[in-house]
Amino acid sequence: MAWQYQASIGVVAVLVVAAILRTFRLDTFPPGLYADVAANGLDALGVPQHGLQVIYPRGTGNGIEGMISWLDAISVALVGGQPIALYLTTVVIGLVTLPIHYLLAGRLFGRRVGLISVALLAVSFWAVHYSRLGYRTALVPLFLDLAFLLLWWAAQRGSPWRWALAGAAIGLGAYTYTSYRLVALALAGLIVLRIKAGRHLPGTRSSWALYVLAAAVVAAPLWIATLLHPEVLNRAAGVSFLGGGPVWGAPFRLVDHAVRTLAAFNFWGDAERQYNVPHLPLFDPLVGLAFLAGIVVAVKRWRESRYALLLCWLGVFTLVVALSDRTPHMLRGSGLVPAAYLLAAVGLDAVLQKLWPRRAVLAAAAVWAISLAWTVIFYFAVYPTVPGLYIEFMGDRVDVGRFMDATDWNGRQLYVAITFTNRGTVNPDPFRAIPIQFMTEGHVAWTFLDYRQVAQLPGDAPIAVVVDERDRVVLSSLAARFPDGHVAYVMPLPQRPVAVFLHGDAGTFHPAASRPYSNWNR
Repeated sequence: MAWQYQASIGVVAVLVVAAILRTFRLDTFPPGLYADVAANGLDALGVPQHGLQVIYPRGTGNGIEGMISWLDAISVALVGGQPIALYLTTVVIGLVTLPIHYLLAGRLFGRRVGLISVALLAVSFWAVHYSRLGYRTALVPLFLDLAFLLLWWAAQRGSPWRWALAGAAIGLGAYTYTSYRLVALALAGLIVLRIKAGRHLPGTRSSWALYVLAAAVVAAPLWIATLLHPEVLNRAAGVSFLGGGPVWGAPFRLVDHAVRTLAAFNFWGDAERQYNVPHLPLFDPLVGLAFLAGIVVAVKRWRESRYALLLCWLGVFTLVVALSDRTPHMLRGSGLVPAAYLLAAVGLDAVLQKLWPRRAVLAAAAVWAISLAWTVIFYFAVYPTVPGLYIEFMGDRVDVGRFMDATDWNGRQLYVAITFTNRGTVNPDPFRAIPIQFMTEGHVAWTFLDYRQVAQLPGDAPIAVVVDERDRVVLSSLAARFPDGHVAYVMPLPQRPVAVFLHGDAGTFHPAASRPYSNWNR
């Protein structure tokens, strides 16, 4: 009883530390709102008018499952249409994941391993960072933990309603992220290993039928929508290693991706600045060693279903990373994280109980403290110094949207022109305008301007065009179309100033004052 009380106190303390890590400086970091997350926010702002959708289109093949937008709708209703609302959504998701993870780990391996696992996960760089990013992938660890917890509970207790609840939970997870659906493959692997170990499946045939039926009923709206609109969620081939070059080179790419994926755990992680301190591995050194020890323990004990579950879980969702077009892509690796930290906890507990049984608690606390220090240093000290994060997170677009919202345009028709150059070809870039749209939605009307359509702008109406100050293509086209026009103001943004080009007679132009970047204020 005393140990249970102490474990409960430990979990509460871990949650307090986790909450601090996930909210500290959230008003300024991340320094922007990436377009994918801003698009979720636009969907959320539209929920009162359009209702909930199971799929939200993002162009051909780029639709997303609806749950993140449903949850974002709650945040924007409470906080308003600003970046921090979308970040708070995943902060809450990340915090709710932790007690569910503890319950699962405790059911599988006991409270001690459960406490170690949730403590390490709570302060890990990955969990802290992705809880603050706003992406829907943060939902995957939560629903995998919940799905396996309820299934384990149903298998132990056997009540029909528990089997139905477990099925409903695993079906609901289908609305989180595309890779989550591979949970079925992880379950299939677990069943195969259990049968191979000479053990019967728990429950009756009717129990499993009820489980599958409940999952199918809950997931049915998503499957129906996908069948009716297959073009919305057909992105898988385009983001796999098969799309990374000629077919004959696929075996070589697969080997290369396998090596890179395995290295991402302990040696050489994701290079993408938005998703990671470039090349920082998933684990800090001590937890990485514990993870390797956990794999050894699990392989030796694979005949036990709890260890077989972790091996199948980790293996299946590691394949998601290995088979991606860019590897290691840890945004897509969210499904492997809970299993990896469960294995790290199993390994750490096994090593400490063998080497220092009387000082195991103190040693585990020391490992946790080092892991906490690792995350604090790399996330709050090193990461903000990575060059170009403001542009990477599209903080400039958020500031432009805030500027447009706060400026009185005096009846001018307002346009936004953004371009990018690819292999010498200039292209319009409406993608980078999405954060502007989120910041101005319902406040100020504007139109995205394709630079090739400048000649079609009305010559007899006052207009204002917001454009990158260094975009010679757009500014030259505007000057040719409107010889009497001029750049009336340059917004002094870091790294990428933005100009306002005016044409026609209208009221005096008074640009809004520039302010330091913030996720909180409009």
